[in-house]
Amino acid sequence: MKSGKLISIFLSLSMIVGTFAGCSGGSKNSSGNKQSQAASETASQAASKDLSQVTSNGKSSGKKIGYCPTTMNNPYWLCIANVVKQYVESKGDTYISIDPQNDQSKMNNQIGDLVAQGVDALLIAPVDSTGIKPALEECKKKNIPVINFDTPVTEKDLVSTIVASNNYNAGVVVAKDMMSKLPKGSKIAIMHSPVGGACIDRVNGFKTTIGSYFNVVSTLDGKGDTGVTLPLAEDVIQSTPDLKAFFAVNDPSALGCSQALKAHNLVGKILIYGVDGNPTVKAKIKDGSITGTGAQSPKMMGKKSIEAAYNLINGKTVEKEITIPTFLINKENVEKYGTTDWQ
Repeated sequence: MKSGKLISIFLSLSMIVGTFAGCSGGSKNSSGNKQSQAASETASQAASKDLSQVTSNGKSSGKKIGYCPTTMNNPYWLCIANVVKQYVESKGDTYISIDPQNDQSKMNNQIGDLVAQGVDALLIAPVDSTGIKPALEECKKKNIPVINFDTPVTEKDLVSTIVASNNYNAGVVVAKDMMSKLPKGSKIAIMHSPVGGACIDRVNGFKTTIGSYFNVVSTLDGKGDTGVTLPLAEDVIQSTPDLKAFFAVNDPSALGCSQALKAHNLVGKILIYGVDGNPTVKAKIKDGSITGTGAQSPKMMGKKSIEAAYNLINGKTVEKEITIPTFLINKENVEKYGTTDWQ
């Protein structure tokens, strides 16, 4: 298929999909969101067919910039991709994306292909913060600058800069709001995704803030995914009838918890918090089925990441860590941020 047609598909789908987001999660098996899921999967399939298909107007001129998120089946990554792609094409350069589909081994192989293609810079958000190391070492050997965005890698000396949300603070703001709404000793559950550095930071911020205030009855690996989290949340609900809240490390996981509550007629009776601030979750905050989210700004993430890439290509100095602020969105302020787009 010609690159021009794929650009059209990619752009159209990127604009209409707006359902899930977060650490590294996607939207597998999520009921009630089939159309958005199908659109995301179509974008994912298109992005994975040919590593060179998304280019600047089908031309290979100037610099080549690689975009490597954990998956393209997640509107959070698509939002960042749109910002990056538009910036690259405004320079007349070539934008190339990959879709490892939440598989770190696959990501490492695809990054190897990008290195072989001679990319000038890579924007990378790993599936596994430690497992990405072989790919980073390959980039280092070829002197390709790596902009590590969203999810910090473990081997920080192997990347040129890290552009990430203040993930620790995302956990802090959620914890504070939850504590303001529930009494000491309340039973809560955490839906984690422990292979992602960003998710680890969120949980650390949350746990440090609550201290011994809550009784954490379960910490489960929902993999940042709606479909994986849903049955886990149902198990917790059934085993802990006096559960008071869920803290999910990203919004896809929060949506899984929301679906579990709906299935058990418990909407509004158990608090749910996520992290991301995606439009679907903000709509659910507005209607009261989700309590809040530690919001990120993928638009700012994309802007800062691609600016850093071009600065590095041009030999300029870039800060080792660039932090994007995080903040709480709840029913009191959701109207300020809206429910139809990212912040």
